[in-house]
Amino acid sequence: MFKRIVTGILTFALAAFALCGCSFFTHDYERDMQQEIATVKSYEIVNTVLVETEGENGENKVEAKDYTYTTKKKTVYKQDLIDYVNSNASSLAQNFQGDPKGLYNYAVRMLVSVELVTNEVDALIESDKVEWGIKEQNTIKQNLYSIIDNTLLSLKNTILDERDQEQIVTDGSSSDSENSTTFPVKPDPTDDADDDDDGKTDPEPWNPSRVKWPGINGTDDERSLDREAMRRFLALIESRVKDDFRLDKPERKWLKTKINNELKAIDNLIDTQGIEYVYPVIADYKYPMSESDGEFGYIMYYLSGESLERSQKISAMQTELSEGVDVSYGEVVDLYRATVAEQQKLYDADIAAYNTAINGSSTTVLYHPTVNYFYVKHILLPFSDEQTAALTEFKNRPDIKNLQEDEKNDRIEAFRADLVDAIVCYPHKDGENDLSKPMSVDEVMMHVRSVMLPKESSVKAANDAFNDLIYLYNTDPGAFGNDKGYIVKYKLDEGEEESYMQEFADASRYMFDNLEVGQVYYEKVVTDYGVHIMYFASEIKKGAVDLNATTSPSGTETYYDLLEQPIKSNRESAAYNTWENNILSYNYNKYSKIYTENFSDLWED
Repeated sequence: MFKRIVTGILTFALAAFALCGCSFFTHDYERDMQQEIATVKSYEIVNTVLVETEGENGENKVEAKDYTYTTKKKTVYKQDLIDYVNSNASSLAQNFQGDPKGLYNYAVRMLVSVELVTNEVDALIESDKVEWGIKEQNTIKQNLYSIIDNTLLSLKNTILDERDQEQIVTDGSSSDSENSTTFPVKPDPTDDADDDDDGKTDPEPWNPSRVKWPGINGTDDERSLDREAMRRFLALIESRVKDDFRLDKPERKWLKTKINNELKAIDNLIDTQGIEYVYPVIADYKYPMSESDGEFGYIMYYLSGESLERSQKISAMQTELSEGVDVSYGEVVDLYRATVAEQQKLYDADIAAYNTAINGSSTTVLYHPTVNYFYVKHILLPFSDEQTAALTEFKNRPDIKNLQEDEKNDRIEAFRADLVDAIVCYPHKDGENDLSKPMSVDEVMMHVRSVMLPKESSVKAANDAFNDLIYLYNTDPGAFGNDKGYIVKYKLDEGEEESYMQEFADASRYMFDNLEVGQVYYEKVVTDYGVHIMYFASEIKKGAVDLNATTSPSGTETYYDLLEQPIKSNRESAAYNTWENNILSYNYNKYSKIYTENFSDLWED
């Protein structure tokens, strides 16, 4: 019954329940939501740590030291259960179709298990066996702002709908508030540096960029919309904490006081500086949140931060249990040889199976029966909305639509070529267009040429340089962080349709025939989207890949790493299952109590 409980917790992402959400089931909320449905009593956790001490004669010695951590009693209320089910409605519905009893009993087990795992991690943090520092706090704070940003977007669309105006559409490519600028910002490889003996430094405390503050940037209408959304957001979160009985419990009264003080501080901040200045302080998360901290951050900590904190601790528990799991070189080599042999037999006999595998399946392709595929990258300098509309209007003109195909294509090509000179490009700064530096397509191409020509002798250097240029100029979302690039099939099968716009595909094949890997095609490739500056990223060689070769031109991940990971994951899962069965299951049975009679009405009605 208890198998894979913690995995279930992670899968359903207890953290970050939506501030704007819908209910999975309808309930009579006049019922007593204060009923206790489960409790976890206080108990002791002992962790043994090896510490280095100085002996009587000045020599260093290592001895075991026990750290005893006493947990606090935890109570799970019916309201907690309702919140959990509503915030995970989609996942739960998929797994418990037509079985509300099973759904609610499972949800209660998850809630209790979260408390038990959190206790274990708190004990490990107390004994310094698990690190908890700026990096973890930054992750939680970034996720808090992601929740805020998503809620503000939802509120803005609600306002626009009320006004019968067009809603804001996003591509949904990232929920990370740090990456929700117009264009992604190239990751800093030093961001994950930890404080250790190698001289690395702790990351700096993260705070949201000023460009993200609602009401600061944009047109007058956009700033007005931001401010109205922020006012509704503040009203929403105030309504969520107002009269919440859980804040009246003895262990939460300090938090209720801090929340009430924060509401007053928010009003004062709005009166003295403006509502724009609430955003950067509303999720001022610190660990641990306590009575001695500042004025802000308590409301969001209560609504989402505490759950995010627990989720982060569950991940820390997984990492702790994975320590010491090793895979030998020989095991990886054996898997490599077996996989190559299996794929060679399959792909040589069935090229369709290879085509499926190379075009995005989860299979790690180690054997290539042909050289029919290669990779390209590009920088898209787009037509403006007005230019795109003009192009669409031109293509839909009766005198153009009625032309013979070849003549029609020639006329469209000429029309697009005339549009190119009027394209205005902007380099990106902090994920936004730098409007102070307008550039023509020719100026961008000249800069690309000046950067790339000296790099052509080294594929890795050229790839790194072109990646930088992608972050500087590109507007195609799929090109960012795509180190391999777009895969292109050189020769299509009979009747097979082209995957890309014809001009893009033709230029790709021209590069394959005439350029070397690591070179840029310095002709303007024009499609309906705009101008593409194209780069020959890599080619696939026939036969088996080298086990120690990197999987992409600039990456550090090797095929060895890819093959090692599933072996290691299976062993980590085994270690995790052992812990679940021996520790978590024991604590669940010994220290928790479930009051089914207090929530059975949720499926009996």
